[in-house]
Amino acid sequence: MVNQTTMLASDTQAIADYLKQAMVEKYGLSKENLAERFADTRDTLCYATNDNQTSVSAMLQTDANLAIVVGGYNSSNTSHLVELCEEKLPTYYINSPEKIVSRKEIIHFNFHTNQELLTTGYLPEKEPVKILITSGASCPDILVEKVIEKITGFYSHAIPIDAVTQQLTFNSGASA
Repeated sequence: MVNQTTMLASDTQAIADYLKQAMVEKYGLSKENLAERFADTRDTLCYATNDNQTSVSAMLQTDANLAIVVGGYNSSNTSHLVELCEEKLPTYYINSPEKIVSRKEIIHFNFHTNQELLTTGYLPEKEPVKILITSGASCPDILVEKVIEKITGFYSHAIPIDAVTQQLTFNSGASA
């Protein structure tokens, strides 16, 4: 079995399970013989892709209002993160902070139709707003930081990203 490394881990596992079952049915293999003839494909996923998918799945267990996924529109990895988020939340796929036009408008990519869309009223009026923000494996961190800065700039009570970064750095150093 050959696998594209940026596939959804669940899709990869489903394909492997299907092929295993087909081998059992066709050749009457036992579980022991199957293990001898079928390699474990879990390690064929790119580690960054696997980490991102696992992290996003965990983040989706929180009570968020929406998701923003940052990354290239031609990125398989990023589009799979969008798919995961779309199952639970209104999701906006952007490739730069400039796509966040204002607190009211966002230009985002619908990879199902391959079109950019303008959506009005994407941010809830209530506060606090809980936003899941993630990015594809190849997305530069600076783009994510700029997206966070832009969104937090819409809220007067938001903690500046520099203060959060310093707090995270301090906490990481204190526990080492």
